[in-house]
Amino acid sequence: MIPLSSDTWGAEERLAIQAVVDSGQFTMSRRVAEFEAAYADYCGTRYCVACNSGSSANLLMVAAFTLRAQEHGSDRVPKVIVPAVGWATSYSPFQQYGWRLIFVDVDLETLNYNPRQLRAAVAAHDPDAILAINLLGNPNEFDEFPRSVPVLEDNCEAMGAEYMGRRTGSFGVMASHSTFFSHHICTMEGGMVTTNDPVYRDMLLSLRSHGWTRHLAPDNTLRAKPEKFSFILPGYNVRPTEMQAAIGIEQLKKLPRFIEQRRENAERMPHKMQREVGKSSWFGFAIFGEAREMYRERYESRPIVTGNFLRQPVIKHYDYEVFGHLAHADYIHDYGMMIGNSHERIEWS
Repeated sequence: MIPLSSDTWGAEERLAIQAVVDSGQFTMSRRVAEFEAAYADYCGTRYCVACNSGSSANLLMVAAFTLRAQEHGSDRVPKVIVPAVGWATSYSPFQQYGWRLIFVDVDLETLNYNPRQLRAAVAAHDPDAILAINLLGNPNEFDEFPRSVPVLEDNCEAMGAEYMGRRTGSFGVMASHSTFFSHHICTMEGGMVTTNDPVYRDMLLSLRSHGWTRHLAPDNTLRAKPEKFSFILPGYNVRPTEMQAAIGIEQLKKLPRFIEQRRENAERMPHKMQREVGKSSWFGFAIFGEAREMYRERYESRPIVTGNFLRQPVIKHYDYEVFGHLAHADYIHDYGMMIGNSHERIEWS
């Protein structure tokens, strides 16, 4: 049985772990800063703020966006356009911050928004934001998005993907990323938020560490003194460790090779059913219909993310609307499955 994912660690990662142990510095310090700078450079953004998971990255991103918007004093319930197929913690921060979610069907070939339907949903609902999830490594068609609405980008499954010469994770006002075991690089648990906006950067730095000002620079955009026990935002403790960052530094060196092999596996995949947009980083492969039985016998499988999220029991806790019909999301839910991709060569049967 070919697993969903495989171990990407070698001697370099184990030596990096031991170096952290030998240093005695386990909490967030210079290795975290080094990893953040390296990943921002890779992604093509000015800033990167690391945290303890991709789910926490989504939480920080929505928290920063919401709190900054509240400074303008709007009393209306904020609305966000979201795709009907996505991971649970892509949506839950919006629920936790009081948003109304407008669910839109996905394209069956790309598994992302159909741009025409997205534009129609925006025209009908006048949202405050669009959540773009680059599903299974495939970029959204960002040049077709309405330019009047801010985009928050969930790039947790698409590290290294490219669209119009840019890497995904650089299109939104903020973007989340994951370094969980099954993802393109692995720090076991880990996540990041990338942005080009210095205000969001400073908010994220505060939010990930209790909401205090301790880790802000003296010339920060929030005009806060960098003191240990001064709290300015309703924050969390979702900080990364030095160990995660040390592993991440080594994994980033290998990332181009990992993605090259994933793309080579995709080129040879005999039943590839997704239409590639830009240059996918091929997190995994969606399989539909009768072909599922052929692959289920030899390849470990799972649902395509959560399937149609509106058919999950948790939806009863959400304030939401549905734009149009969700026929493709239902088809994905009922007739789709995912098999994994890998940084190792897959011998397709």
